[in-house]
Amino acid sequence: MGDLMEMNPPEQDQRYAVYSVRNTAEDGLIYTRSFIVIKNGYGVIVRFTRLQEYAGVYVNGTYRPLTSNPEAKLYFICGMLNYCLVDHGARFGIRHVFSITREMLAEYFDHYAMEQLPDGSHHSRQSVERCISTVTAFMAKLSSKYGGFMKVRKADLYTERTVVSRKGKMVKRPIPTFQATGIEDHDGTFRDIPTKAVEILLPMAFRYAKDIAFGLCLQAFAGLRAGEVCNVRQETSPLGPGIRFVEVDGNVREVSIDLRRELALRSDGAEVGEIKKERVQRVYPAFREAFCRAYELHKEYLRGVEFEKEYAPMFVNSRGKAMSYESYRKKFKSLVNDHLRPALLASEDPELRIYGQLLCENSLGTHCLRHWFTVQLVLRGEDIGSIQSFRGDRNPETAFLYLQNKGDLNRELKESNEKLVQLLMEIGGEADV
Repeated sequence: MGDLMEMNPPEQDQRYAVYSVRNTAEDGLIYTRSFIVIKNGYGVIVRFTRLQEYAGVYVNGTYRPLTSNPEAKLYFICGMLNYCLVDHGARFGIRHVFSITREMLAEYFDHYAMEQLPDGSHHSRQSVERCISTVTAFMAKLSSKYGGFMKVRKADLYTERTVVSRKGKMVKRPIPTFQATGIEDHDGTFRDIPTKAVEILLPMAFRYAKDIAFGLCLQAFAGLRAGEVCNVRQETSPLGPGIRFVEVDGNVREVSIDLRRELALRSDGAEVGEIKKERVQRVYPAFREAFCRAYELHKEYLRGVEFEKEYAPMFVNSRGKAMSYESYRKKFKSLVNDHLRPALLASEDPELRIYGQLLCENSLGTHCLRHWFTVQLVLRGEDIGSIQSFRGDRNPETAFLYLQNKGDLNRELKESNEKLVQLLMEIGGEADV
């Protein structure tokens, strides 16, 4: 008596969610299949839907790559479905996706743009634009198939505009008719690292964190993401060489890393990291000599390490299996907190002491080396296309932002390659810092 009755028990609370299954082909190729499902309040799947079939770019094509998977797009779509059908379905008076109108979509886009994230920030402009593009395309594809049943038509979602193509031609393209209002936050991520600190960090890694030291060089000299580092294979891998060298007259003229396919690198099937853009990534020429020296040091380390020879991963954990992104991230954090920061605070260089103090106030992630790499590209005069290529980006947006901020990069361009080579040559098994 007097107990409150639960109006909506968890088993009756249902929301749209993304469910993904990771698979491995016979040749070791990893691919993922994602679905839009309905889960109850306990997080248990109560129904699979077919809505994901209207999210990919190959919906109307006759060919689909095995590795194509619109997982990222499904999160945008689920957000819209939950907002329109679950959170505000009673207010809108609808229960089915066919009943969603253009006005409801516009309201959701404004909500998404203004939504405050757990850390107090807001969705970026690029994220809002991707959300609008993805959801609009999803509704348009549904309308194309179920036009007579839906409240929204493709003509309500797009307007034709004349734009300039990549080839410089004037072409007409459909543009979403929505415009969301959001709050633009300044990127608060701490990722700055001066060249002086990099010249201390890399030799220090070969002394205190030999298992990830070469990975840091892959980020600093080739611009790889941390997850991509964990996908690199050894030259002798049965799955194919993960790194290739082109030599002319005994001199290395080019170094490239094979990131064309995400392959299984562990016998237990565990995921090691994600390749954001499949490609062959070249080492930046100015850092080639330092990279080769770092690679020689890493090969010396691998000679004393047990690993699964049927995969031959470049980076190995304590159990002899390919290192995961999470382990790589934690080892980098320990290197910074236990060794780099104390060394900087004890330095006689005022700039390094100040940076050491900043590390006491901010958490430095692995992305700092990719950021440093990009700054070096900008300061060395590379154009948008070259920056995009060396970073392995899908589009030139990030390269353009870096070039816009070139005047604000308060770093002195120095021939860091020669200094890094000298420091790595002095290691000989240990680094004096």
